[in-house]
Amino acid sequence: MWLIRYTIILLISFGLAFLLTPLIGFISLKIGVVDEPNERKLHTKPTPRLGGIGIYIAYSLALLCVVKLSNQQIGVLIGGFIVLLIGFIDDLKGIPATVKLLALILVALVLSSYGVSLNLFKNPYINLILTILWIVGVISAINAIDNMDGLASGLSFIASISYLAVALQTEQWEWGALAAALTGATLGFLKFNWAPASIFMGDSGSFFLGFTLASLGIMGGWSTNPVKASIIPILILGVPIFDLIYTVIVRHREGITKNIGDIITFSGKDHISHRLAALGLSHRNVVLFIYMVSICVSVGAIVLRSASKLDAILLLGQFILIFIIVVILMNLVKKK
Repeated sequence: MWLIRYTIILLISFGLAFLLTPLIGFISLKIGVVDEPNERKLHTKPTPRLGGIGIYIAYSLALLCVVKLSNQQIGVLIGGFIVLLIGFIDDLKGIPATVKLLALILVALVLSSYGVSLNLFKNPYINLILTILWIVGVISAINAIDNMDGLASGLSFIASISYLAVALQTEQWEWGALAAALTGATLGFLKFNWAPASIFMGDSGSFFLGFTLASLGIMGGWSTNPVKASIIPILILGVPIFDLIYTVIVRHREGITKNIGDIITFSGKDHISHRLAALGLSHRNVVLFIYMVSICVSVGAIVLRSASKLDAILLLGQFILIFIIVVILMNLVKKK
């Protein structure tokens, strides 16, 4: 029964995203909400940037048509709409980084009020703080890695289908419905976001995807082992999280950013994708390389869920080696 529902949800969300994205791109051009090219960006012509609206509509309508929503699912949809709205306003006229940060913290509080919160410790306040850090961190990571055609949308698709695979294995049907809707919506949008992109998701899209992926990471019953339960969603979202942490550390070490304010506001062409492109890879090959890294880590994370202690140690060693290889490649750029 649920497998059929998943299929229906995925097909509806894919179809809606596929049909709505060109229409939203047309409207975006008409009202002048476009991403203008400059020295920090890779595209060379004005490109519509409201694709996130199509992703959200496809995602939410697919769920509303098929599923009777639980309280947690309602919380994720409401929170997703709020962050979509924050990103939309930012796309239209810009919002100061500190204001966006405060708004995202408030959204995390709204989500927790619907019962979507980490439960790692007995102290509820510690759990709430960790929930806020996770939500804001993942949103920031997806937003930061949305710097090359098809990159953030493709990574979001890989993460959501990984969530769906675990939901099928563990029969977490309500949670899996959200993952199925996100899988279809991101895949339908990716057709138009793949290089050369005819539309960008904008902050509205990256905020929504980051928020929803973070929320699903909290909701999932990953393992009875608390360590595995904490590590698996981090690994599935490992590439954007690694990119954010690596970039922040390198910028600080090189004196580019000196305080929290600099870290929040600074934006540059020094992410993993930019560094791989500097090695001579084409933009499409850069994106495909990062996809492959994400798939390798995500598959390993899914296997880790039911692995023995020895297998888990070996898998964690594999993850570390994968990211060490990426760091070595990043350092080659500096030497070059």
